[in-house]
Amino acid sequence: MKIVSLQSVGLGASYARGNGEKFNAPYEIYVGTTFLDAAGNSLDTTVTEIKNIPYFGVSGDSIPALGTYEVHTSDRHIRVLPADKYIAEWSDDTDRISPDDIGNDIHEFLHGGDK
Repeated sequence: MKIVSLQSVGLGASYARGNGEKFNAPYEIYVGTTFLDAAGNSLDTTVTEIKNIPYFGVSGDSIPALGTYEVHTSDRHIRVLPADKYIAEWSDDTDRISPDDIGNDIHEFLHGGDK
């Protein structure tokens, strides 16, 4: 199984609606899509892989909340995110990890966009 997306928990970006009302939206990262900064601007690099890096305590037991996620991008950088701040979506379906055949990004593909 592979991680196909991450969604922030309690983090994210703040936006203002036309009437001035502010709201928070989770920060989402999808394999196969352009990596965005916290303000939603494209960094001109694509997410190529997301890895779960577990943390093992002194006793050898895995402690999931202390683990991290490594987000690998096409510019050969690795961004490290805390596992207790993100929810991972896992999949066996490797077709879900690439953009579909007519160019829709993985977010649209995963969440019901036209195919």
